[in-house]
This record gives sequence, C-alpha cells and structure tokens, in this order.
Amino acid sequence: MSWSRKLPKRIYLNDGRIVTTLAQAREVWIAHQHGNPHWVGAGELLLKAAHRNRQTPIVDVHIMFSQVLKASGFI
Repeated sequence: MSWSRKLPKRIYLNDGRIVTTLAQAREVWIAHQHGNPHWVGAGELLLKAAHRNRQTPIVDVHIMFSQVLKASGFI
C-alpha cells in the first residue's frame, strides 16, 4: 500500500489540520466514518488509491473526500 501518495491540493479542515496525503485522509476517515454511507464510499476510494496495483486517480479521491468533508461540516 502507498499511503504516502500526495493529494493534488491540500485540504484545510476547520480545526486547523491540513490533509495532504492519503495517510492523513485515512486518519480523518477512521475517526469519523462510523457507518455513514458517504464516508464508506470515500474509504473505499482511499483504499483503492493506496493499493499499488490500482490506478485510481488521486484527483477522484480528492474530489470525493472534499465533498464528504464539506457535507459533514469539516471544511
């Protein structure tokens, strides 16, 4: 797995944290997903992007994760 992959743009959270890598996005996801269907989809995309044999575009991860964060009030 390659959790060190960088997102194309930084994501600034309301609490002051900055998400720049898949690993940081995963940390936020783990802390807040709790069965919410939108968070589940974002987690699946994160996992695909981190897997070395997958070609999931990192831009897709950034878009979906940003949307979930915005809908949840984190950005």
